[in-house]
Amino acid sequence: MSFKDVIVYVDGTEASKARDGLAVALAKAQGAHLVAVAFAPQALMPLYGADVAFADMSGVLEGVRAQGEEALARFKSAADAAGVSHETRLMHGTSDEFPHDFAAAARLADLAILGQPRDGDPLVGQYALLERCLFASGRPVLIVPAAPGDLAGGDRIVVAWDGSAEAARAVSDALAFLKAAKRVVLLAGLREDSRHDTGVSADGMVAHLARHGVKAEAVKVTMSEGGDVGRLLLSRAKELEADMIVMGAFHHSRWREFILGGVTLTMLEEATIPLFMAH
Repeated sequence: MSFKDVIVYVDGTEASKARDGLAVALAKAQGAHLVAVAFAPQALMPLYGADVAFADMSGVLEGVRAQGEEALARFKSAADAAGVSHETRLMHGTSDEFPHDFAAAARLADLAILGQPRDGDPLVGQYALLERCLFASGRPVLIVPAAPGDLAGGDRIVVAWDGSAEAARAVSDALAFLKAAKRVVLLAGLREDSRHDTGVSADGMVAHLARHGVKAEAVKVTMSEGGDVGRLLLSRAKELEADMIVMGAFHHSRWREFILGGVTLTMLEEATIPLFMAH
């Protein structure tokens, strides 16, 4: 499987430039069409407070719109220079609506590219955007840190393997990256609450990947009770000099529609290499 169309969220932050570079490099390597989306909110009252004057609000909104247009122009220049097929969209609406609108657009692409929440434009609910895209688009998401290193993907990929449906989905969706990698390591036994024998299922996944032309190896990780699984994964990935981590995205709460699980949240906030996630 290869990625034939990719959607990327761009904004006026410095971190967004890394997403531009990764998206363009990926599209060039995969022969994919790129869709760049920026956001121009029509109302900022929930963010700025009800006592903000309308005149002041209009000026802020115009400034935000201009930033979105500049981000799209920056992206277009990079895509044009690389000779990549692309289009740009400036989405309008409220901050609450935008994550839903972006996720709907992502359903029409093979992959969505977003930034880490801490690096995003404060006018957009970055966690809401990630949650909605991960759990409601039906597509994998590549989360890009501000300085992701190798922008074209990764020679060394670590897969967080626990035998779950989410992990299996992530591996399947990431095959384009896994096939191109020089080394793929499955870290098995990462979730204490898993009912699966992750060592056995990891060996089975290694065999499955081999049939897809991916040479992978399984490494069992013993996790002490109460340990921080997310930080353990990041630590092992660093030891292995990984360029990318592939993992399933989990949400555990039944009380809210989309709540990121602890491991997923740790990875999103603290990873220094791209994360490929699927649900």
